[in-house]
Amino acid sequence: MSQHPNNVPTPPKTERWLIIMALAFVPVVLALFLPQATRIPLLVVSAVTFLVSFVLMVRHSKTNGGTENLRRLVHSEQAD
Repeated sequence: MSQHPNNVPTPPKTERWLIIMALAFVPVVLALFLPQATRIPLLVVSAVTFLVSFVLMVRHSKTNGGTENLRRLVHSEQAD
C-alpha cells in the first residue's frame, strides 16, 4: 500500500525555457564588472543563450504542455 495519498498536490512545474532565459542575463551582468576585453564574448554567450531559450519557448508552446496564453502569444494571427 502506498504511503502517499492521492490528493497530495503536485508542485508547480518549472519551465526549462524560462530558467535558461533568466540565465541569459548572467553574462550581461558579468560584462559590467569584468574587463572590457571580455565584454563582447560575454554578450555573444548571452545572445546565444537567449536565442536557445526562445526556441525552447516556441517548441514548448507547440506541444500540449504549453499554456493557452503562451500559444496565443507565439502564434498570434494578425487582425485584418
